[in-house]
Amino acid sequence: MTTQERYDYMGFQLQNLIRKLIDPKISNRELLRHEQMAWNMLRNSRSLSINSHEVSRRLAALVERFQVENMTTFGETIKDLSAKILSNPSKDISESDQDVLWSLLEMVLEMTYEPVQNIRRNRSGMEHRRLHHLESVEDADQLAIEECSPRTNPAEAEVDWVALLSEDLLPPPSPCGSSSDSLSDWTDSDDSSDSSSSNPELAVNTSLELLDMNNVYERAMEETERAIQTSESNTFLPTAPRSSRSNFRITQPQALILNNIHRDRLRRCKLPPLPSLIPPKLATVIKKSVQDPERLLRLVHSYKWEPNVQIFTKPPNPHPMANFAVSYVQFLKRNVCGLIDYRLPSTTSEVYLLREILLMFVRPNSCLFFEVDKITHKIQVREHISICSVSEGTIRHILNTEVLRAMDDMWKVRRLIESNIMYLGYGSTGTLGCFLYGVKDLLQPICASLLEYEVLVSAEPTKGSLLDFVARFREPFRELHILRRLVDDAVLKIGPRFLRSAFLLSRLYRHTMPHVPHQKMATALLMISLKRYVDIIDAWWSRGSLEDFQSEFIVERWVDEVDIEQSGTVRQRTPGEDDDPRIREVFKRIQRCPFYRLLLQHALDSGDSQELLANVGLLGEMLAATYDTKPRSLYEELADQLIAQVKVYSPCMPTAGEVTVVDPREALIQEQHNQLLAGASTMGNPDLQTLFVGMVEERVEDKRVSGKMRQPLAAGSLLKRLEGATRMQLRVEVPEALGKILLRRQTLANVYAMQAYTKELRVGGHLHFLRHSMLLEGYFILLPFYQSLFRRIESGETWTRASQLTSELCDVQYTHYPRFASGMRFTVTSKVKSGSIKVYEALDGLEIAYDMSLSLHRVIRRRHMEVYNAVWRLMLKIKWALWKLENLSFIRRSKGDPYAPLDLLGLTVRRLEILRFWLMYLINSLHTHIMECLGQRVETKIEKCTNIRQLKSLIDEHTTSLKNFCLLSDEFTAFRIALEQLFHLVFVLDMEWTSCTSYLSDEGDALGLDASLSDDGSRDSTGGKSLEYLALNQVGEIELTYIRCHQTLGEILNSLVYKEDHGFLTALEVAINTSVPY
Repeated sequence: MTTQERYDYMGFQLQNLIRKLIDPKISNRELLRHEQMAWNMLRNSRSLSINSHEVSRRLAALVERFQVENMTTFGETIKDLSAKILSNPSKDISESDQDVLWSLLEMVLEMTYEPVQNIRRNRSGMEHRRLHHLESVEDADQLAIEECSPRTNPAEAEVDWVALLSEDLLPPPSPCGSSSDSLSDWTDSDDSSDSSSSNPELAVNTSLELLDMNNVYERAMEETERAIQTSESNTFLPTAPRSSRSNFRITQPQALILNNIHRDRLRRCKLPPLPSLIPPKLATVIKKSVQDPERLLRLVHSYKWEPNVQIFTKPPNPHPMANFAVSYVQFLKRNVCGLIDYRLPSTTSEVYLLREILLMFVRPNSCLFFEVDKITHKIQVREHISICSVSEGTIRHILNTEVLRAMDDMWKVRRLIESNIMYLGYGSTGTLGCFLYGVKDLLQPICASLLEYEVLVSAEPTKGSLLDFVARFREPFRELHILRRLVDDAVLKIGPRFLRSAFLLSRLYRHTMPHVPHQKMATALLMISLKRYVDIIDAWWSRGSLEDFQSEFIVERWVDEVDIEQSGTVRQRTPGEDDDPRIREVFKRIQRCPFYRLLLQHALDSGDSQELLANVGLLGEMLAATYDTKPRSLYEELADQLIAQVKVYSPCMPTAGEVTVVDPREALIQEQHNQLLAGASTMGNPDLQTLFVGMVEERVEDKRVSGKMRQPLAAGSLLKRLEGATRMQLRVEVPEALGKILLRRQTLANVYAMQAYTKELRVGGHLHFLRHSMLLEGYFILLPFYQSLFRRIESGETWTRASQLTSELCDVQYTHYPRFASGMRFTVTSKVKSGSIKVYEALDGLEIAYDMSLSLHRVIRRRHMEVYNAVWRLMLKIKWALWKLENLSFIRRSKGDPYAPLDLLGLTVRRLEILRFWLMYLINSLHTHIMECLGQRVETKIEKCTNIRQLKSLIDEHTTSLKNFCLLSDEFTAFRIALEQLFHLVFVLDMEWTSCTSYLSDEGDALGLDASLSDDGSRDSTGGKSLEYLALNQVGEIELTYIRCHQTLGEILNSLVYKEDHGFLTALEVAINTSVPY
């Protein structure tokens, strides 16, 4: 296109652009003005030309970045390539054309994305690319040089060039001339005439030395023959251009095609050289066939699956569209004129494709259409493979969207079934096994449909097509996908076995909600998955033992050698503290599931009741009273209860026989048996008839008996019955049915368990004995024993022999409690405390243990006995304080008038007596408060308990209230400290009382300091001792200490009653605060 043509074209397009951008109703004058303004903008170099300085700066910055990053070679390569882009062979180049080159360079730089980072990621690969590009540029330059300059043809040998040059010029060869005449072309001088070989100037006019012309010509002839053999038939030698120069050159022939389509040497097809033909051999070598059954799979089919092998199946009919897969690719290649190399897809028949699809559902393996990765367990559709009538992209799209997901679903479900049922993989449990058996049962109809379709395709290939397969199996594949989603959601791959089983049941329970579309399928699977849990519960019910061999149940036996009381009890299974946080999070989610809480509550309740009944021998009596005939299993009861609940609002629910699919083989055998029996009935000889049909009659009878027996529940039949009952959603039936059965059983077990506790174990008698013995309600019986114990402690004798104390206590109690007295014994918990002569300190080193059976230990636990011991020690301290204060006799002087006014000594003694009365009042107030709580008879409330849990709660509440009333809990620590000071004050008062009595007694002390004599000459020590006592007494300090203790107790009680709202302490607070001495 010339410059004028280009400007004309630009003007035409500019007018069209302006007419589209402006208002079409504009005047011609305004249109002309807009065109002139546009031409001015185009002629302005600032609008069209690019800023070359900016591009060069960007290029220099990129090269410098490569140098900084130690990639100098890459920077130099980019610099050289940029220089080649900007270079132009024509020197007469305009400014606009130069801007085009700068724009091209700017575009290349704009397209560059993270060059330094890409080289860092793959240094070796990028280096290889750099070298490859440099070689390509060098080859292109060399090719351009060769095309621009004529080639020297080494065809000068064995020719007398002097004679040839001396002759007249030969005419140029015609295109149709022979190949021998057109091998070379030469030119000579216009003025060349007669020449001689001896003329030395001829060497100057040749391209090579005359001495080497022979070798050059031989090589030229060889190259010419080779070019003739490899070139096409329609080639010719072009006429060499005439030159005014005196020298000449021999050029090689160029291969040209007559249709003027140029094909460079890179696009020329280079076929591999074929081996030469081998003549036939004299004898044919026969190889022995190997009868290998796997040979067909390895050789006949596997070679088709190789990516470098193409197979083209003959179309089924001669219609042009029958081979559309190949024709479409050929059309695309012709449409792009060979610029894109589309690969022809391998083709096969549609029947072959269907057989491979069916094979992938049974046993996935790499084949012609599909590629299976055994490591990642993924199936992919191969490329460049199709059937004859469909394009490769369409067939791959149909397989990916309609078939591949179903293959993945079937393969994953089958792998899970095989790994947990057939091979018992890690983490497999009975619950998971039952669930997978249910899943396998639901897969059977889909697998049977696939097998039937395979028979159809094999028998009548014309009836089978890919579209028919997709349409027929769209609904089964949808159910298969739902089943796979259920499996993915319910199966947990981490955690212990009990967590996996509980997680499975809780997730299935969530899918049985009314808003879930596949609720009925989840209900059937939940019913099947409960089989293992229900069997454990049933064994616990009938045999009283927890038969959990795989450790998957939600509770476990607690075996603890240290804590004998809790050893053997049932407790909830929980993850360990060192477990994965994900496991603990899953366990928290499971605990929020109502179905899990239902199973857990029943397991904890039945754990004590069933074992108790088994220990006392009432389990068999309870089971005999439950069933009149052979007992049914819990699973059968659950299935019947579920069907009964569904029939309440769906009476038309089909029976199990209506949904059971009869095996065709069994039906054929039954028909043959009937025909045999009918034919044998016509025999006259009964012995011969028995001989022929005896075995058949036995089989028929066995089948009739087995038909009457209850068939195991299957997930498929249950799902069909639920779907046949109603098309609407169901209620959450399985937990409700299970809850009713468990409640009925647990109620019966609780009746017998409470009977065992009240009659056989006499838990009320034990609690009555503990209340009389340890809460000192029967103190009148134990008074001699404890008074003797107080005296021995105060005397400092060795009294801490536990066996002696136990024997003495048993002798005292045996008369009144002969059945329970032998179970109580003393233990010394602290030898340091028990060695004290202070009774209130020595009692802290004693403890009473009560021996009971293991069943009683489940309700009367160690923490209860600790409360009883704490109350027992407190009551003994109070009894000791009262006993000590009551046994302090009044101090009276033998001489003197009792009615005389009190002197200083008499006032001091009176203050001691007032202190005694104050202490007696305060301790009696505390004793009265405690006895209000001890008067509660907990054994009378046992009859109101209906189960063991309520019995435990009753005893817990009683001991808790007892602990609070006696001020023994942690929040009353300050009150107990003040009370200990009060007990110590009683001990000090007793010593002061004894000291006062000794000073005021009539008997003189031989070591006394008083040596005064009376009027009759005898020693009068009364006055001196009185004065000595007045000087040494501690009555004031004791009195002040008591006042402080009393005030402290009052303040503590006031805070507990009015600030912390402990209303049960109101009476004690009033009694103490209204008697505070000041």
